[in-house]
This record gives sequence, structure tokens and C-alpha cells, in this order.
Amino acid sequence: MAGTLIIRRDGNRCGIRLSGRVNFETVVPLRDFVNRLPEEIRELTIDLAECLSMDSTCMGVLSMLALKGIKSKIALRLLNAGTNRQLLKGLGVEKLFRFEDGEFPAYAEQIYPEAGDDAASGDLQSAAETVLDAHETLIAVDDENARRFGAVVDMTRHDLDRIKKSQSE
Repeated sequence: MAGTLIIRRDGNRCGIRLSGRVNFETVVPLRDFVNRLPEEIRELTIDLAECLSMDSTCMGVLSMLALKGIKSKIALRLLNAGTNRQLLKGLGVEKLFRFEDGEFPAYAEQIYPEAGDDAASGDLQSAAETVLDAHETLIAVDDENARRFGAVVDMTRHDLDRIKKSQSE
């Protein structure tokens, strides 16, 4: 089951639901959302009840979201992490979240995917930028991750340079 992402909002509350096998392609729109997180958001809930697995890019993007939430004083909670909690703990990310079990709240407005959206992950450059940002964040969160992901960061930087160069030609 491919990974899916839904982002919903109701006033100053926002909810994110990740389902299936979530990978770097799934979280490109989530990284974009993190980068333009509306200032009025005061409460953010992430639900992993239906998330079967996640890759390191997903965990890095969740870390980006948590760090931005902490900085902006957003009440942040992660629901129904299940076995994903061990993955997050293994990368030192667990300390960024308040874990709870419970029902995902109802939110009035779905903001991703929008009606008629094909929910495509975007272009190759966006995917590479997401992988790079996510892994740099994981390294910032826990020094041990430099050993784990240093090569990923280096290779992704190289790929991103190559992509940008080919686009400018």
C-alpha cells in the first residue's frame, strides 16, 4: 500500500494523517507545508494509526515539523504511533513529540490534497530537496545520525547539483 498524506485544518488547529508505506515521495507536500506553515496554527496533530512504515525522509520531515512547532509554540502531538515510535526513538526523534493514543480530531477543511489534485509528489528537484532537508534535520536532532546519514546527505547534494545544472542548460 503506497503512502498517503492528508492535511486538514479547522481555524487555528491542523491535522496531518499519514497512511500506508510512507516514503520520500509521500512527504514532499508535507515539507512544503512545513516551510509555509500558517502563523495562526496553534495546535497540530499528526496521526500515524494507519501508517504501516516510514522511511528516514519521513522521520526527518516530521522532525522539521516538530522543530518549527516548538519554535512557534504550537501544541504538537503525535497520535497512535504504534511500532513507528521505535523507529523514531532509534533516530533520536522521539524527544521532539508528545505521544498519545486516541481519535484523530475532525477538521472542517482539507487543504492537501485539494479537490482535483492528482496528489503527485512533484518534480525530481523537490524530491531531492526534501530528502536533503530531512536528513540534515535528522543530523541536527541527534549527532549519531551523522554517521547513519552523512553519505545520504553527500549523495543527495551531488544529485541536486546535477539536477539544477541540467535544468539551467
